Amino acid sequence: MKIISLFIIISVQFSIDCIGQQNDTTIYIDPEINPSLRYDTCSTLRNSIEKFFIDKYRMPAVLLDNSYIGNIYIEFIVERDSSLSNIRVIQGIDEPLDKSVIEAIKGIPKWIPGVEKGKIVRTRIVLPISINWLYGKTNQ
Repeated sequence: MKIISLFIIISVQFSIDCIGQQNDTTIYIDPEINPSLRYDTCSTLRNSIEKFFIDKYRMPAVLLDNSYIGNIYIEFIVERDSSLSNIRVIQGIDEPLDKSVIEAIKGIPKWIPGVEKGKIVRTRIVLPISINWLYGKTNQ
């Protein structure tokens, strides 16, 4: 019997800078209130993203015959209207796998945007996603 496992460990990385000028196009990296996501009954961003991936992510069939171990770093902007933009891979493992993770990120429900000085702001997020996909390990 073959055992296949996929572990996704996600954390959100923020720093203390602000990119751009102080206008509508400013992208914050560490606003006073960070963007959040409430998926299912989860109360934290990490738990919400993990639950979303457990519920929704399916490894494309073409990738099932390979083993993948490593981290995929996905960067995106949480917009003021709760949507995501500029989704891209900063560091990947394998292009088809990276693309499948980006497609999953695009399917995440609306976020709660960040807030700075009482105003809703655009915020940059980097999600490190840890992949441990083992294929071919037999349980005897």
